[in-house]
Amino acid sequence: MATADTSAHVSGDAVDMGPFDATAWLSEHGAEHGLCQIYSNEPWHYELRPSAIDDSCPPMYADPTHGPGGREKRAPVSRR
Repeated sequence: MATADTSAHVSGDAVDMGPFDATAWLSEHGAEHGLCQIYSNEPWHYELRPSAIDDSCPPMYADPTHGPGGREKRAPVSRR
């Protein structure tokens, strides 16, 4: 879990969404608005990725330990 000084939520660059209908809509349309799911195990967590508007979302990481600032550095999980 990120600490307050490293959390994208604190900086305003991440949001946790719900209910399912909202996350389903973001899964389909989030990139158009620069919002991407970045962890495959957290379908509710979306982060601001402005480049996604033109380039689509980047590949997802398996979980937060593998993502930016994670304890381990591994290759991201490919998007479905």
